[in-house]
Amino acid sequence: MRPKINNYSKESKSGIYDFRVLSEHRSLLAETPIWDGRIKRLYWTDLFEGTVHRFDPETGLDESVETNSCIGAAIPCNVEGKLLVAIDDGLMILDFDSGDLELIAAPETEMDGFRYNDTRCDAVGRIFTSTVSSKYPDPDFDPDKMAGKFFMIEPDGKVTVLVDHIAQYNTIFFDNGNNYLFVVDTYNRKLLRFDYAQESGVYGKPETVIVFDDMPDGVSVDIEDHIYVCHWGEKKHITVWDIKDFSFIHSIPFPVKNVCCGGFGGQDMKDFYVATSSYGLLDDDPDFENGAGAIFFARSITPGKPENFYRIKNKKGRK
Repeated sequence: MRPKINNYSKESKSGIYDFRVLSEHRSLLAETPIWDGRIKRLYWTDLFEGTVHRFDPETGLDESVETNSCIGAAIPCNVEGKLLVAIDDGLMILDFDSGDLELIAAPETEMDGFRYNDTRCDAVGRIFTSTVSSKYPDPDFDPDKMAGKFFMIEPDGKVTVLVDHIAQYNTIFFDNGNNYLFVVDTYNRKLLRFDYAQESGVYGKPETVIVFDDMPDGVSVDIEDHIYVCHWGEKKHITVWDIKDFSFIHSIPFPVKNVCCGGFGGQDMKDFYVATSSYGLLDDDPDFENGAGAIFFARSITPGKPENFYRIKNKKGRK
């Protein structure tokens, strides 16, 4: 049985989303819920605690492992139980059961005052990641003097800087045809589109395709090329857009205001998991009662698109 703490049902234009909290764990900032259908578990991260969680929706068992670092993402690998993690020292393979870490790449040579943020892989083994200033949430953040970079790392280890002056990028994803790579530019409230080919990766400069009213964070994609954009702010919602023509479809009401990132899972890929944050909330904010910092769950009408797993290339990683 899935544990229930609070239920939250509201009518949206595409049906009823009955969001409920999955477990007792609360994060300051939960991120990157990614489903591993091989083991029927949900991975997600606690960014500031530096932990990777592995959750069983059927039993409610929540296991975790420490990285002793801020963590930008945790992506399952082709080898079960191993994950590509983006932590302060670089991109590493984490063995979930032992906690051992193995360096794969360190695209940024000067990390003083910066950390790696959201990270994703394409279908052929490239890694896309970015850096963000550790001062980003602070009032004295200066986007001109504290700019990060957006990287592409080839399977052979070659590093390309795709954009060398960014404030914060979040959620890297592809359309279903793998014709474009998209990135959320959170600071400027934009969705960016890059030209992309599996044979050669990303090329050219990004194009702005959507400008959002509310601050966007994480994005998940369904099989119809609809994107589910999580927003921070008082509106408490997830917006849905069609990336074939960039039209707005509808808004899904949500229980709390700091909505971080969604991800689809389950046998039919209709389980919709959403990570949230309690960062910056006042002690008496009602969002705490409603589950701020938790992972939420609802059933979707449309199946989601699974994430690309990272391919470990050496002999140790082959299956």
